[in-house]
Amino acid sequence: MVGTPRLLAAITTSVALLLSACSSSDSSGSGATLEMWTFKQTHVKPLQAAAAAFKAKTGITVNVTAYTPDDAYKSKVMSAASTKNVADVLEVHAAGEDFVFGGAGILADITSNVDSAWQGRFLKGTADSGRVSEQRYQRSLAPKAADVGIKTGQLFSVPFTTGTFGIVYANKSKLTAAGLDPTKPPTAWAEFVSWLQASVAKDATGGGLTVGLKSSSTGFNWMLQPLAYAYLGKDRYEALFGKDTSKAFGGADGEKVLSLYDQITPNWTPGSQILSIDDADRTFAQGKSTFDLGGTFTLAAIQQNGMNPSDVLAFPLPAPADGQVAQLKLAPMALTGLSVSAQTKNQDVAVKWLDFLTTADQAGAFAKASLDLPGVDLGDKAAELLGPDLAALQKAFGTPGPNTYDPAATVSYQAPNYDQAIAGDALVKLSPLKQESVQATNKQLGVIIADSWK
Repeated sequence: MVGTPRLLAAITTSVALLLSACSSSDSSGSGATLEMWTFKQTHVKPLQAAAAAFKAKTGITVNVTAYTPDDAYKSKVMSAASTKNVADVLEVHAAGEDFVFGGAGILADITSNVDSAWQGRFLKGTADSGRVSEQRYQRSLAPKAADVGIKTGQLFSVPFTTGTFGIVYANKSKLTAAGLDPTKPPTAWAEFVSWLQASVAKDATGGGLTVGLKSSSTGFNWMLQPLAYAYLGKDRYEALFGKDTSKAFGGADGEKVLSLYDQITPNWTPGSQILSIDDADRTFAQGKSTFDLGGTFTLAAIQQNGMNPSDVLAFPLPAPADGQVAQLKLAPMALTGLSVSAQTKNQDVAVKWLDFLTTADQAGAFAKASLDLPGVDLGDKAAELLGPDLAALQKAFGTPGPNTYDPAATVSYQAPNYDQAIAGDALVKLSPLKQESVQATNKQLGVIIADSWK
């Protein structure tokens, strides 16, 4: 029996190598269990599918729970933090809620975990959405700041979903009924207005455009601002919110922009001024409106309300033909981020889960299932991974530059005391309510902007 120990050792080694070759799983953290919370019910099933793939790869279990609506989620996180019972991983509102939770000590600073290669995965302009800038830190020092406690350079989240405002959705069957081509979106502002007019002429109650104007800032942020940027160009657009009263709202440029916006006034779907954002999306999905104004994130809401995305034509808000930016692009913003709890006992495992979710293949699979665009730059694989509906939306994105409108850049040129809700209220009185003229609205906005700098 001489040599038997060597034979057994050889057999043992061969079996181990065979098992290793038959499995690509990563055993690091195998057997661990993570808890993840989200505030988006539509993300639960896609996250559970990702968790199944993650377990097959690593042996790590991830349980996903949604708490909705947003206020209830925030309350759940804050109360759980007080009893040290927060989930290991949290999906958060990017560039906002992550800083609030981070400043409160609820989230871990993951700066040391996210290296330059990982940051390089994300769409340009979004990679640092969860990082505390010096400007953000200075704002946190103001009395009653919600994110008090943050410090410059801390990283509290990585981008998970991205999107932008200024996307118009149109019901293809209603377009056809109005004599419009449902395969070719309007390419200029005047053409878009003519489409609205045609839809209202065909169906006075179910034509036109809707958006949740009950939150008055939607019309201002999602339509007026990108329209103004395209018409005036970057510098003159930013001057609308500046200290120079000759260039700000109240001046000639403000009146020109408001005159363009006022062309929408006869073409709103009746009742839009009393609808919430969710109500407006539901109205559109139910065929009670021909157009719906929103963002890239609106497609998921439309589907959730029973409308097939293939029945929708989506396109960015068209620019005026005589404007400074002929082909307006929209900068992607990080909408939600992935964060690690400061209380977790499995930080390395939690970071591994974040890493997995933000690989190209997994980000694409999640996006396709949730209809929310990913924070990861999918490059040439976008059409393959996302499918035609989402890939078409992603074409609205542009890289940072003068031809790309960036909604997230507002803090850099608007006064610290600027209140978009007050500006939105003034705009609603012009359109759709027709209670004020273009000139009176421009004057009122001029006062609002001037007061914001005092």
